Amino acid sequence: MKHWMKGIATVVAVIFASGAYAQEQRCGVVFSGEVDIVSNYMWRGLREAGASIQPSLAMQAGNFSVAAWGTTDFAAASYKEMDLTVAYELGPVSLSLADIYCVTPAGQKRYGYFDFTKGSPHRIEAGVKWRVSEQVPVTLAWYTTVWGGSDYNAAGRRAYASYAEVSYPFAVKGIELRAGIGVVPWNSVGVYGIDRDFYVQDIFISAGRSWTFEGLAGLEFGIFTSVSWNPALEDVNFTGGLSFRM
Repeated sequence: MKHWMKGIATVVAVIFASGAYAQEQRCGVVFSGEVDIVSNYMWRGLREAGASIQPSLAMQAGNFSVAAWGTTDFAAASYKEMDLTVAYELGPVSLSLADIYCVTPAGQKRYGYFDFTKGSPHRIEAGVKWRVSEQVPVTLAWYTTVWGGSDYNAAGRRAYASYAEVSYPFAVKGIELRAGIGVVPWNSVGVYGIDRDFYVQDIFISAGRSWTFEGLAGLEFGIFTSVSWNPALEDVNFTGGLSFRM
């Protein structure tokens, strides 16, 4: 019950914050808020937690944006993650830098939020995405951990954990779909948990649809599902969720 109360409070806070900042759009700065409720939290083919609530806040000014995103599960495992991301768009190319803070289930060593020593929950990740063209909307992405408390390979050396992905969005009868494949190019066991070199980590397809309610200050409601197969772990997961956006 405690987790559910926290989740409801977060939803209310995000909606009110979004409404308060809506008037700032006239100044060229756009604020937005979103809350997702998912049956399980999947990240790059890895199941991080069960049913979770995932709020986010974002600010965009021209091509520059800043976003805060978090996730907390409803189970006793109490997985928690907080990501802060800055990004800049250069036409079809998007550059990003993110601080990923993950707190794993109880029983492991506790770290403070500002603890950046070896093994801490923080990782700093640089990323680049390129959408080929409007006619060929294939997106190529590459992410590399430039610093991280867990960024080590099996030999105990810095791994600069990386992940590459190619995806393709398309639509069928009003349903937005996206299919893709992601790979880990070299041993990054400290971050991705698999002690091997190049391997396919995620083959996925997702589908979703959303509706906008003008009578509710433009509230957008969405439903989405996704199937993720991780060949390296011989694991498959089916996820469903609800999305609320202001």
